[in-house]
Parts: sequence; structure tokens; C-alpha cells
Amino acid sequence: MKYALLFTLTLTTIVSAQNSMEKETIYILKNSKLTITGDTNINKFRCEFDTTYLVQNKEINYINNGDEINFKNAVLTLQNECFDCGSKAINRDFHSLLKSEKYPEITLELNYISLNDKERGIAHVIITISEKEKEYTFPIDISSSSTNCFSGKLKMNIKDFGLEPPKKLFGLIIIKEEVEINFNLAIEI
Repeated sequence: MKYALLFTLTLTTIVSAQNSMEKETIYILKNSKLTITGDTNINKFRCEFDTTYLVQNKEINYINNGDEINFKNAVLTLQNECFDCGSKAINRDFHSLLKSEKYPEITLELNYISLNDKERGIAHVIITISEKEKEYTFPIDISSSSTNCFSGKLKMNIKDFGLEPPKKLFGLIIIKEEVEINFNLAIEI
């Protein structure tokens, strides 16, 4: 009986040590990039986020389970006003589309990354736009040197968030529903 209790206690300690949350402070570097690109029936548009407005340091919690890293509190908040689409008219349309007056930010919450190898993985995120959440999984590339870089692209439909693409010039110019988020986040731990 004494040995069974000792074995159970030892096993519980080993299992809980493997699944305990770790804390890390990460620094998002200013050379990070994040853009949203899309198409109209006439040409393309590109809205670039000014990464100097990102919270530069953030404490996150994670559990490393071998080929999968689970995150808690890994949320990136993007203020809509920090996107620049190249002209006042396109910026105005972009903010109208996102309903920026009522919903001034977009959030991206990283839940986990499944690692394929040291340089590739699959990210699982929850994106919130206009108070509507949608879950996505998409491939990412990981590079490590003096900093860690996470890059990838995610295609999404704006109608998934209840957003209606604006039409211009009496419906002659139509923004297509699918947009692409491109990111290259440079992070120092």
C-alpha cells in the first residue's frame, strides 16, 4: 500500500510538471509587418498596420506539449485607426466596412501551434471583428536567429463577420468578399 501511494504521488508530480503553465515576456519588434490585402472588380488594395502602435511587450502563458504549444493570454489587439490603405478615401471605406466607430479594434488570439518541424507549423487563432468571433487554422513559417520570426497568410471571408463589402460609384466598383491577412511578426523573448 505504501509503495502504491508513493508511485501514484511520483506519477502525479511528473504529469503535472509536464503540463504546467510557463510564463514568458515577449517583445514585438518594430520591424514586424501586418497587412490586409483585397481585390475589387477593378484593382487591388492593401492596408498596412503601423506596428509601432502594438503593445511592445506582453506576458504570455504557454504549455509545451512536444509537437504542440498551447497558449493562454496570447492576444494581439489591432486598433483599426492604425491601418493605412494609401488614401483617405480607401481608409474611410475600410473603417466603414469594419464599423470602426462602434468597434475600434480587431483581436487575434493565438490558442495553439502544432509544429510540423522546427521551421513550420499550423497556427490556431480566434479572430474577433465587430464583436464576431471566427476560428481559423493556417500554416506558418518559423525562423529563429537573434529574433524569432513568425510569418504566414490567412485568407478569410469578410461576410463571416457579418460585414458587407461596400459598393462604389452606384455599384460599378465592388470589393470582393475574400481578403488576405499577411504577417511577419519579429519577436524577442
